[in-house]
Amino acid sequence: MKSVLTLTGFLSLFLVRRILRRGALRLAVVRWGLAGAALLAFAAFCAFGIVTLRQLIDDPALLVPLLRVAGTAVPMWVLAIFTVVRVLFMKSSDLVELTFGFPLTNRARALGFMLFEAMLVGVGVTVILGALVSGALSIGGIGMLDDVVACLVLPTGVSYLLASVYYLLLERILLQFRLARLRAFLVPVVLAGTLIALAVAVSGQSERVLFAAIGEDEYFAPQLLFADLAAAHGLLAAVGVGLVAVALLVVLVCSATPRQFDPTRRFARVPRVLGSSEFGAYVLAHIRAIETLTVAGLVFAGSYALFVADIRLPPFLLIAVTIQGAYAYVSTEPLRACGPRRHGPVRRYLLVLGPQLLALLVCAVPAGILSALTGIGWGEIFMVIGFCASNTVVLTLAGIAFPPEKGNPFSVVVGVAVAALVTGTLLLGASLLGLPTWFSTVMLLVVTACAAALSAIGMQKIERIERHEVVV
Repeated sequence: MKSVLTLTGFLSLFLVRRILRRGALRLAVVRWGLAGAALLAFAAFCAFGIVTLRQLIDDPALLVPLLRVAGTAVPMWVLAIFTVVRVLFMKSSDLVELTFGFPLTNRARALGFMLFEAMLVGVGVTVILGALVSGALSIGGIGMLDDVVACLVLPTGVSYLLASVYYLLLERILLQFRLARLRAFLVPVVLAGTLIALAVAVSGQSERVLFAAIGEDEYFAPQLLFADLAAAHGLLAAVGVGLVAVALLVVLVCSATPRQFDPTRRFARVPRVLGSSEFGAYVLAHIRAIETLTVAGLVFAGSYALFVADIRLPPFLLIAVTIQGAYAYVSTEPLRACGPRRHGPVRRYLLVLGPQLLALLVCAVPAGILSALTGIGWGEIFMVIGFCASNTVVLTLAGIAFPPEKGNPFSVVVGVAVAALVTGTLLLGASLLGLPTWFSTVMLLVVTACAAALSAIGMQKIERIERHEVVV
């Protein structure tokens, strides 16, 4: 067990140091400022949950049905965060290779990674459910902790281990059918497909769980097994069963862990776009990446699944396409290094941003049409596409200010989190204050313009420093 904890501590230290020493985070003022802003945002989120719940609920007895409904969605949130973390681990070949210098068995290495991964998933679930838990405790007091543990905490731990077993069995199947070299494409697709199916199933359970909780119907949801045990036999019985389930699932994780293998570096050949032009080279560098192809496939599949299920939603899945903006500056560095120096800062920036907007447009056309066929208005669809274009510009700036490190994809988390914090805070503040839509649109355009200007200036300064043309 000591070796497992040592590896977990090493991974945590590696993650913190390699993230908090990159780009603008080299400055202590920036690091502490962002940490304070993140804590303040989480505190404001929890305060918002307290105020909202107090306005909606005044009887503590109504909190139990609310927690049970939230508990049905816990596996969905866990699988969503697990998918993101697992994809990051699949890209962390350099980080994994470092652990082979440790005196560890394969089983200890698997347990160490699992414990570290569970910490990340736990932090993500805490952020998502923080407002709900804070509001419930503010109304029901410390006595609501039993229901929080039974409805939320125990299902979170078991759901994570079930997701781990599911992932490992999937890799076993890929090994069996000699498809391991495609794991970087197939695994995210299967996990995302499972997540969509789980979201559809959970959306159909919520109403039935609510009616069963207030005594109007009887319905058993597997996610609420521990809550049912706690209601019938007490919290200790539910915790005991939960610990037994955790122990059995840990054994399954150890036995299902396949042998190590390296993923392929290149997935597919893509035809040359726009001839032999310089812009065509940038487009090819962007769309041939396996991450871009995977995200595009998930957006198409998810949009079609929502269309088949007749779920009326704007094409919010396009936001996933914009995430690649955080990698755009780093991934195009070889092209910029060998490209002509006669280009000005604006043109060099457009060569980085243009392929991303083109890929967004290619994905937006079918996703928007499928969304329109379900009954969503074109005005709402264009608003989502405009937000995604703005998000691409903002995330490109995040990739310049907080450049992700090759072999350490976790380093992209800070840039994405900062961009989400800035944009989300502005839009949420405008919504809470009841400001008109045109004001939010203008504010988003101003943020986009500022991000574009800072990106062009930042790129020029960084490249001049790298060529030793300026004194730092």
